[in-house]
Amino acid sequence: MKIYSHPVRRLLCLLIIFSLIFSAVPALGEGGISAWTNTDVEGAIQLLTKTRLKDDFHMAVNRQWLLFEPIPWGASQASSFMDQTGVVMERKAALMQNDSLTGHDAELMRKLYDLVLDWDSRNALGGDAILSYVEAVSSVQTLEELTDYMISDENVFMLDPSYYGVAPDLAHPDVYVAILYPLPLMMGDSAQYVQRTAYGELLYGVNRDSTLLVLQKLGRSREEAQAIFDRAFAFDTLIAPHIRPSDAHYEADYLESCLNYYTREELDALCGAYPMTAILDLTATGSSEKFLVTEPEYYRALGEIYTEENMPLIRDWIVYYMVNYLGRFLDRDTYLALEAIESQAVGIEGEASDLDIAMEALESFLPVPMDNLYIQAYCTEEMRRDVLSIIDEVTAHYRVMLENEDWLSPKTREKAVEKLDALRIHAVYPDALGDWSHLDLRGREEGGTLMEAVVKLSAFAAKEGCDKVNQPVDHDEWDQAASPTSEVNAFYSPTDNSITILAGILGGAFYGPDMTYEEKLGGIGMVIAHEISHAFDNDGAKYDKDGHLNNWWAETDYAAFRRRAEKLAAYYDQFVPYEGGTYSGAQVQSEAIADMGSMKCMLSIAREQEGFDYNAYFRQFARVWRTKMLPNALILAVATDPHPLGCLRTNVTVQQFEEFYETFDIQPGDQMYLAPEDRIAVW
Repeated sequence: MKIYSHPVRRLLCLLIIFSLIFSAVPALGEGGISAWTNTDVEGAIQLLTKTRLKDDFHMAVNRQWLLFEPIPWGASQASSFMDQTGVVMERKAALMQNDSLTGHDAELMRKLYDLVLDWDSRNALGGDAILSYVEAVSSVQTLEELTDYMISDENVFMLDPSYYGVAPDLAHPDVYVAILYPLPLMMGDSAQYVQRTAYGELLYGVNRDSTLLVLQKLGRSREEAQAIFDRAFAFDTLIAPHIRPSDAHYEADYLESCLNYYTREELDALCGAYPMTAILDLTATGSSEKFLVTEPEYYRALGEIYTEENMPLIRDWIVYYMVNYLGRFLDRDTYLALEAIESQAVGIEGEASDLDIAMEALESFLPVPMDNLYIQAYCTEEMRRDVLSIIDEVTAHYRVMLENEDWLSPKTREKAVEKLDALRIHAVYPDALGDWSHLDLRGREEGGTLMEAVVKLSAFAAKEGCDKVNQPVDHDEWDQAASPTSEVNAFYSPTDNSITILAGILGGAFYGPDMTYEEKLGGIGMVIAHEISHAFDNDGAKYDKDGHLNNWWAETDYAAFRRRAEKLAAYYDQFVPYEGGTYSGAQVQSEAIADMGSMKCMLSIAREQEGFDYNAYFRQFARVWRTKMLPNALILAVATDPHPLGCLRTNVTVQQFEEFYETFDIQPGDQMYLAPEDRIAVW
């Protein structure tokens, strides 16, 4: 299956904010670590809750916000990121409703917008809109027929139990290759099939209820729908033992273990009875000169499971995936019922507006046209110059920081500086806008329907980029489909040693033209330095200046790095996020290393500024990470999010640095105090 979003995409896009209800808001620490309150949960503090800045810096700075900022109707959290996302969404909504916009991008947007909100047509069609697609696979009775279906034009959504795409080679990312991954599981993690937790139970319930809802809409009885889902889950259960659990992704040698290369003939032998290469031939992916298989055991097992006996399980898994993918494009009642299943599972109240529904489809199917319109309306060259000047300042001081890192040998230090100097910068928006002029849709006035558009857009998404296979990678290219400028985000890419600072994040607590210098450093400055720090975290450190998976470390230096990183992970392991819950330092290790590296860099800048206002800087940093979730919004965050909780991102980070202690007179006995020998900053 060409890589698509998961069937319950809205749910899994919000993984960082879900959980189940727990009985009390506990202290985060036990034993010898600080007993801070987990303020990431709504209701953690009340009007009478008192705290000293010296005991809980995050709570003290954000107390008013935590008390009085409402979680928006229809959402499960409030945060600085959500605040800025709201601003961006309002801007996009204004673009969608602006009839004066012209050009191909605006025309595509307007056509899909109108088709999504053509409720008269959608309601009249109901389940009939997708019935023929579902019946095409449901009618399969033999393994031979299933194979024929998967490799034929009937399989318009390219659904099958493989998961592949075209991307830069993970080890030597100078050429595009076919990469095969294991299938996303219904319960998210193969460990859930050994011992199901509340996280797995939540995903299982949402997938089951959504599947039954759509199948009954298509005329199946509840018993028939349940049987289809049960067979689909039985396939999931058969294949799950052959997929590594999520914890394996944090092992030191995980990346290296993914580098398994096959010729076409070797891939055929690996997959046995499963027609993998014929499926890849549906797109240009099949012409790849080599095939990178991240988990060969999955594809070996898939070949063994692909039997006549198991055919009904695999067939109904495809049905399961199809109805979850297409169900949201049926009538209004079905859309709202599916949304309610997801919302109720995580405690959200409210109903999506027509604007929300249209926005979801436009962002999913037309990311580049929407991004182009956003850039033209809201991005300026002045904004980009300002961000580039901050990046220049940050990289200059990061170089000094690396040059003075006393635990590195001269050779490793030199390589680290070389990597920093080779860093590629993508700031705010690309020089050339993405071109989707080769895509067209029939609008409502032309007799088009939403499902016709979904079929065409799905095929377009499946094939877009596949023709890059075997071609050289342009490391300066900005892939707007994967990383829209309007996204409230920033990131580091190890395979081309680049940072990308997106326009969407330039607002709110992160950036504003009226901010003081110190506030900018505490906001967007920390974000920029954080992304640069990822070049030297436990994952980024494995890649060299050209983005190749290559050990550039002296052996003794890397051993010292690992010891420091493990000490950091062990510190986070001690936190108790909710009653009876455990915290994984290995899971948040990479982001925590980057947080602390960026703080060290910012403080090196501050030391050179006469009269620098450390108080304002640290407070702005704390405001960036303010977050509160619904009471049933924590377990899934702890299970899946690689970022530390917001309150920990503030408190654990600042307590590593003397400037914080000096600014706020933190002394032994204060809960923010951490003895120098116990501090865990890697850089």
